[in-house]
Amino acid sequence: MSSSNTNTKKTIAFLGASGGVGLAALTRAMAAGHTCIALCRTPSKLTDRFPEAQYPNLKVVQGNAHDVVAVARCLFSPSPSTSNSPVAKPVDMVMSSIGGQFQFAKMTIDDPHVCENGMKTLLSAIDKVRRDHAAALGEKQWRPRIIVVSTCGISKAGRDFPLATLPIYKFMLKVPHVDKLAMESLLTGAAAEKDYSYSIVRPSLLTDPAVPDRKIRVGVDEKPEVGYGISRDDTGRWIFENLLGIEGAYENRVVTITW
Repeated sequence: MSSSNTNTKKTIAFLGASGGVGLAALTRAMAAGHTCIALCRTPSKLTDRFPEAQYPNLKVVQGNAHDVVAVARCLFSPSPSTSNSPVAKPVDMVMSSIGGQFQFAKMTIDDPHVCENGMKTLLSAIDKVRRDHAAALGEKQWRPRIIVVSTCGISKAGRDFPLATLPIYKFMLKVPHVDKLAMESLLTGAAAEKDYSYSIVRPSLLTDPAVPDRKIRVGVDEKPEVGYGISRDDTGRWIFENLLGIEGAYENRVVTITW
């Protein structure tokens, strides 16, 4: 599925878009004309790359993905939904690609709960928006689409990685995998309880740089694909082409992608 199949322009909030997978998806979403709101602890990482004069459809919000107030500020489009309404329109989608820095000396990440706490914060921010702007939202329930970048190696449906990489997945990445599982559990639980729509993307081992013209293989739910790796750029491209701006694609599904 390609970007030509996208529907109307969307408003998309990005958490963790200053590099890697998030940046790859953000860059393509902006080029396609979607309104993008990106949370960034150091805004210059994005504003230096994307000057406002050249990228008017990007709004950069300073803040941390573990700050409920900061995340809530990203959940509205920069302009009001109607000329008569003082309240901005809530976003259509949220993409979260936050993660920690791996520390080889300790075989862990700098924040072992970065994704879990990030999801708690995002869900709390959505609740805050629903609560604070209930009158403006009216009777129509705001149902944001949440897209998260997770990882292979945690599937309960069967092995989704080559046997040769078992030591990496089962030992070296044990701590971040626990964090990703906690994030996924929070998201799927909230989706069932509070009527969220979600897509969980599990790429195989992320690599750099990009390799042109590599075929991306896709597995869904209990039938994951098995592969050694995929670039961050291809992961972001796949998310853009298949999830961002498209209604219903892989809705409430777990998707594995690999070369």
